[in-house]
Amino acid sequence: MHEYGLMEAVVSRAREESRSHPGATASRIRVQVGKFALASRESLEMAFRILARGTELEAALLEMEEVPGHAMCEICGFNGASDDLGLEDGLPAPLICPSCGSPLVVTAGGGIALIEIQFQDRRGRESQDTHRGRG
Repeated sequence: MHEYGLMEAVVSRAREESRSHPGATASRIRVQVGKFALASRESLEMAFRILARGTELEAALLEMEEVPGHAMCEICGFNGASDDLGLEDGLPAPLICPSCGSPLVVTAGGGIALIEIQFQDRRGRESQDTHRGRG
């Protein structure tokens, strides 16, 4: 499952960050999912629940937001966002340049990025870490 691998990296990073909050548990994790990640939200959620089970992330609410992708053509120079490609029925693999028909290279929005983790300490106080990853 492709989504499992994507989420494995997020959970690993979130667990690493949680070490800087001893005694706290994650209450909310926010991620951005790139349009070109070709990932099902349901499968990402399931992968998160499996990977977080038994960890300090187990009770966290997972929030996902989709972000546009960006692709370019190395042949004709086309540069465009996922919305510029007119893909109403999902994304074909490989992505094809609308100008010349060559394969496009994804330059952004091909993955998942951990953006924010909200922690809660034993007394119920909240804190958060903001991250910038690639999506």
